[in-house]
Amino acid sequence: MASFEHTIQSRYSCRDFSPQAVPRALLDRLLKTAQGITHADGKRSVPSASSLYPLKLLAIAGRIRDLDAATYIFDLESCRLKTHLDHDIRDALQHAALEEQPWIGQAAGIITICADMGAATQTFADQPPYGSRGQRYAWIEAGAAAQNMQLQATAEGLGSVLVAGFRDEATAEALALEAPITPLIHLCFGWPAATQ
Repeated sequence: MASFEHTIQSRYSCRDFSPQAVPRALLDRLLKTAQGITHADGKRSVPSASSLYPLKLLAIAGRIRDLDAATYIFDLESCRLKTHLDHDIRDALQHAALEEQPWIGQAAGIITICADMGAATQTFADQPPYGSRGQRYAWIEAGAAAQNMQLQATAEGLGSVLVAGFRDEATAEALALEAPITPLIHLCFGWPAATQ
């Protein structure tokens, strides 16, 4: 196993993926690094202000071995995927992106980090700046989860790239999300097309 320092030094944004399928076990490990329960008291793999944990993870499977091409919700309690949409929405997410980002449709899979911004806003409504402190905390938590996943992907030999340049409403529609659940960031992943 590579050292943590080596993993950090090896991390890069991969925007060219091979057509090879990714094993289901690797997807499961990425999800657990982002939101896995790590302690008996329910604490997770990333810090959360007041242990609110407003994040929700959606896994969009395109070329994931032993998993149908569909969109899944990561169920934290069981660490299982539950079907959310019975089809592959990578093309829809690519069309919802700002500018041309073909790696969204090309990735073997995508994990979209979403947050319950209503709960985050309400929980921290008494903290200045009023109305936005909770959202700031949710963004920080999403950043920690995204970094964990990208470092795990690097340690596994996967390529990955974080994407936050998308039209929010079109992305929420593609993901069939209802407010106040808001998409924050995609992690596109797969085997690199070429060695960096």
